[in-house]
Amino acid sequence: MLDFASLLVAIGFSTAFLAAILLAAWRMSRRDGFLLHCATGAFLVAASVGLSTVDGFRPSAWAQGLGLGLLLAGEACFYGGAAQFRLGTSPSRRIVLATVISVTLLLLPLLAGYNGLAYAAGFTASAVLIFLIAHQYWLARDQAPMTTLGIAALYLLVGLSFLPRAVLVLLRDGLVVAGPPRNWAQDLSIMLIIGSIPALGALTMALSQIRTAQAHRREALTDFLTGLMNRRALFEAYPTRLPPACVAVLFDLDEFKTINDTQGHAFGDRVLSLFATALKQDLPASASAARIGGEEFALILRETSVETAIHHADNVRTRFVRLAADEAHLACTVSAGIASSGADGMTVDQVLADADRALYEAKRAGRNRVVVRHACHAASSAGSMAAALDNADA
Repeated sequence: MLDFASLLVAIGFSTAFLAAILLAAWRMSRRDGFLLHCATGAFLVAASVGLSTVDGFRPSAWAQGLGLGLLLAGEACFYGGAAQFRLGTSPSRRIVLATVISVTLLLLPLLAGYNGLAYAAGFTASAVLIFLIAHQYWLARDQAPMTTLGIAALYLLVGLSFLPRAVLVLLRDGLVVAGPPRNWAQDLSIMLIIGSIPALGALTMALSQIRTAQAHRREALTDFLTGLMNRRALFEAYPTRLPPACVAVLFDLDEFKTINDTQGHAFGDRVLSLFATALKQDLPASASAARIGGEEFALILRETSVETAIHHADNVRTRFVRLAADEAHLACTVSAGIASSGADGMTVDQVLADADRALYEAKRAGRNRVVVRHACHAASSAGSMAAALDNADA
């Protein structure tokens, strides 16, 4: 077996290199803030290992207390990083609270002169903190199942290895010890930590890469101005034929080019955002809303009757008119065309093409209205106009 100092040096170098790698990854992509807290935790653990090595050669209360205190602070940072990965919120309060509680439990017996009890308290607090880290990754398993479960399992094993260390200190060494305890549990735990560090580092980096790839895909499928799906996302959501009883609603802002020309593009973007707000309100969970062109928006309603779609489209239209007047002080309207996928189902392209014909009829009839065109039997202009809902203010 390697001597105790060699094992500690191995942990120290491993955590120091891990901290440098995590910090470099965070600097390259500031998107994943949890990497910074993990890097900070690794630096603190590396520093604690250095002090533990000093304590092994020249046992002293200050080296023991500072070494174990830095270890607990580092584990608290790892806990904060795991919570930030799961929740996306600042982990500062969690880190401070976990550090204060664990370090207090360590210092109380150490100041009382019971350094053996202090070792047991430090190992127990470490186990609890590591269990909390594992629990956070377990709760985040839906984000990247295999990677998060692997990280949670490794942290759980490391946390379990601290418990026999705490028990053996009290049973074999007592309340007062001369230097760091040495036993099979101590050696086994340290060797397990040495093996887990590179694995945890690789999995954490993989987790960051997965998160980055997922974020890039979301950005590629999201309209940056409105937060709705873009055209590509809408067509990917329905790659084959639409199921029966689907209704497509195509909206187009009336005279939008005039708004851009007279008020400026920034004001036009604000109007588009207001329409997106009106569209998102009371949106069914199964519906898909997308901005598919400059001022053109599409809505796919599943398992919906044409009558329900007419009512929903008209509510969106009236909400937008009210929002434009209240928020932008502008008399702005919107027209809509509706088409059904029919009993046999149709592709998104086909249904939107029918909805576009209905939209054209709404524009030609005076705008600010909803016109229906059934896909199963292409309605004539006169038949579609009979289904139009005219706005009383038009």
